[in-house]
Amino acid sequence: MLQPQKKIVVVLAVIATLVTFFGLVRVVNTPSMALLYSGLDSATSGEIIASLEQKAILFEIRGNAIYVDSGERDKARLSLATEGLPSNGIAGYELLDSLSGFGTTSQMFDAAYWRAKEGELARTILASARISMARVHIANPVQQPFSRGVEPSASVTVSVRSGILDVGQAEAIRYMVASAVSGMVPEQVAVIDSEYGIILQSGTASNFRSGAGELDARAQELRENVERLLTARVGAGNVVVEVMIEAQTESETITERILDPERSVPISSDSETSTETSSGGVGGAVTVASNLPDTGDSAANGQNSRNQSQSRERINYEISETVRERIQLPGDIARLSVAVLINYESIIGPNGETTSVPRSETEIAAFQALVQSTVGFNADRGDVITIETMQFPEPPVLGTVASAGFLSGYAFNIPAMLQMAVLAIVTLTLGMFVVKPILTNPAPQLNRLPLESVAALGNNADYGSPGALTELSEVPALENSAKDPIEILRETIAQRSEESGHLLRNWIETEAQKEKEQVT
Repeated sequence: MLQPQKKIVVVLAVIATLVTFFGLVRVVNTPSMALLYSGLDSATSGEIIASLEQKAILFEIRGNAIYVDSGERDKARLSLATEGLPSNGIAGYELLDSLSGFGTTSQMFDAAYWRAKEGELARTILASARISMARVHIANPVQQPFSRGVEPSASVTVSVRSGILDVGQAEAIRYMVASAVSGMVPEQVAVIDSEYGIILQSGTASNFRSGAGELDARAQELRENVERLLTARVGAGNVVVEVMIEAQTESETITERILDPERSVPISSDSETSTETSSGGVGGAVTVASNLPDTGDSAANGQNSRNQSQSRERINYEISETVRERIQLPGDIARLSVAVLINYESIIGPNGETTSVPRSETEIAAFQALVQSTVGFNADRGDVITIETMQFPEPPVLGTVASAGFLSGYAFNIPAMLQMAVLAIVTLTLGMFVVKPILTNPAPQLNRLPLESVAALGNNADYGSPGALTELSEVPALENSAKDPIEILRETIAQRSEESGHLLRNWIETEAQKEKEQVT
């Protein structure tokens, strides 16, 4: 039999083992949940949940997000996509499918058509990862016989997931909407950010190229290119580059006319040829014979003739002329300034000492040529590039240097290690509090008393004498037993009832005699 304390320990150990076992089973059988969709409106979320319940797919709802088993997530998305879920709540050209030829007027069809057009444009805008909401409104005037110069216009309202809608993306939305509507120009499309207000105003041309954000992005790109190029030679942290771009803020149209007097170009030519013939007599008076036609004997009669031919050509020339027209729009680079600061060169001496020396003029000239090629240097534009070499101060050492530990080269599976640790704790608990007490403290059994000692005492022996008690107390079973002495005495009386009765009766008679002697 076990003591009550050991029974409690065994019960607690069994309960802890069962709880740990069921906990491990629950952890193993619980599927890992992955995000399916989040940020949906209530109606769309309800449709998705109803579809998941019909497909018997396990899901969880955490706020406005829906989680499913990671192994079923891709399958669930494809299955929901076949049902048109999640729907963005914007109807497109499917609105025209419900229209029939009977009972549909031209006004009803026009209204449905423009509504479908707005929905399709909103869907296209929502295809961008940055945009979370989009609404398109198109104002298409009704064509009237005597109306002239009426152009359609539109407005687009968007919401971005983070930050503000940049001008470049707003310009792309403007051109996309204008291209989808016949007769609409991009300047008639207004783009509005629902949080920050108007990005592009209707009726005004975009000044995207001259925006400060575009210039900063261009300067940042040039700075990174120059730093990457020089870092390859001087090392990381040894070069600082700053780029400033001055943009053209005014539009300008330049017409250039160049006349070259040394070059003449024929533009027209005119040629003329004339022939003259005359005849007459030599001396003598004018007679009837002189007026008669010439005959062969006219020369003999003293008459002569004259033939004259004349040719003339006229060519018109014009001086060479070149006419050039150049338009400068706002946003063009007016001037570029680049400042480069390079650290001194570090030289390690024979004794291991580090010495910093200025860089040579040849090396600085090479850096100058590289920077000019990188940024697109234009001297006629007034660009300036300055390269200086100076000693950089030593940066202060803050904190301690991070170094890899001796276990950094090993890969650990944290979930598997936790499960192994729990199993090890359960095993140690069972070994220390269940197995060990049972093995080290077996159920005590009272050894039989030596029969020789009892037979030597006899029925009339003095059980109350010290010798008898000494013999009983020297029994090994009583000395080595770890049980309660009262429990041992009870077991002994139950097993040795006759001897115990003689012993108790002798004790009682001895006590009675002592009381009588004291009274007398």
